[in-house]
Amino acid sequence: MRSLTPREKTMLGLCFGVIFAVGNGFAARSVLKILRGSDAKIQALKSTLADHEMWVEETPKAEARERWIAANMPKTGGHTLGKLQGDLALALQDEVFNRKLRIDRQSLQDIVQGGFYTEVAVRIEVKGAEAAVIEWLTTLQGPDKFQIIKELELKLDSRSREIEPQAQCEITVARWYHPETGEPVAPEDSGQTASSPGPASPRS
Repeated sequence: MRSLTPREKTMLGLCFGVIFAVGNGFAARSVLKILRGSDAKIQALKSTLADHEMWVEETPKAEARERWIAANMPKTGGHTLGKLQGDLALALQDEVFNRKLRIDRQSLQDIVQGGFYTEVAVRIEVKGAEAAVIEWLTTLQGPDKFQIIKELELKLDSRSREIEPQAQCEITVARWYHPETGEPVAPEDSGQTASSPGPASPRS
């Protein structure tokens, strides 16, 4: 076998250099791909860790809220859920009439049995002076009421001929109680229009 000429040695060296460079390029690409994937995993783990740390910090507050709810959320007191729903409807009627507002329609909503509460709700349509309607709405919720506004539609009554601006409000108000077993899921007339053949008149 003859020995390689200087030119052939140079060409062979260049070939080995190209092969080495290409191999290093593929290796570097693989390493960078792995590193990019690792960066994404590290960021995801950091985000998860931050969420867990936030929940750990919130645990004392959450426990305090649970204790407050357990101590303050009203109980059914042996009353049926239908009775409690009727009481809510009557309370809303009294508040509306005391402000000289008018009830056009009202209906009892389906009772909800949740894991942490039992909900009774009433849907009511109220009309009257805009200021009185808004004032009434501001009284419906509060920390100790365990009452929430589930749905609300408020609009001005542009067809009214009254001097004061008039408003029409359709609202669903719910009240929460401690969940208790043995209670009926819904009153017999749940979801039907409450007893009132026509629009109610304001009390004087």
